[in-house]
Amino acid sequence: MSAVAETEPRVRSVVAIHLDVDPDRLLPGARLGEDLCVDSLAAVELAMVLEDEFDIALPEEVLGCVRTFGDVVSLVQARVEKRNRAADPQV
Repeated sequence: MSAVAETEPRVRSVVAIHLDVDPDRLLPGARLGEDLCVDSLAAVELAMVLEDEFDIALPEEVLGCVRTFGDVVSLVQARVEKRNRAADPQV
């Protein structure tokens, strides 16, 4: 199973629970603001929840580029991979 295939369901679950939305609405192209009604406060809170869940850091400068649920999954996956490489330089 690919790393994205393992990460996406966890991200979907966390986002669905935190935003109180049906997981079926969390398609890759679902826009956070327009489709999922995520305002700036909800976005910051969601970032904090994802940081805790995945033990990663999501700096403000990268969060500004996140527009869709697919962007969230990609960002979390990239940060998880970066964390794993730092923890095991042989990978």
